[in-house]
Amino acid sequence: MKRALVIDDDNQFRLLLKRMLERYYDFKVFEATNGEKGIELFEKENPHIVFLDINMPQFNGIQFLEKVNPFNSSTPIVVLTSTDDKECVQKILNFGIEDYILKTKFITMLRERLEYTINKIRRTTRIFA
Repeated sequence: MKRALVIDDDNQFRLLLKRMLERYYDFKVFEATNGEKGIELFEKENPHIVFLDINMPQFNGIQFLEKVNPFNSSTPIVVLTSTDDKECVQKILNFGIEDYILKTKFITMLRERLEYTINKIRRTTRIFA
């Protein structure tokens, strides 16, 4: 079964994304409320994809990206955040993430972007075939 890791301190957002991933994409979803717990689950569960918020207390999304370093990982990381500060966005993109989705556009964009990202990954890996 495909495994997804959702790292976000917003319980409602995390639950909504989890339900979407389970219902529409048949994922087993693991949840973390901060980057530190996210690192633990990332190492333990070896997810096929990670959905990451940037602004979290304790250990934030940037710290998670610094630790995981997407350039050295085959696991796609999709950033879902309310951060649209150009400097922060550029820093996030420099990590080589798979996609970046603004939470403020979540309702109108998420399904479309999830479909795009998962189809892109399907073309490059047997996991999603």
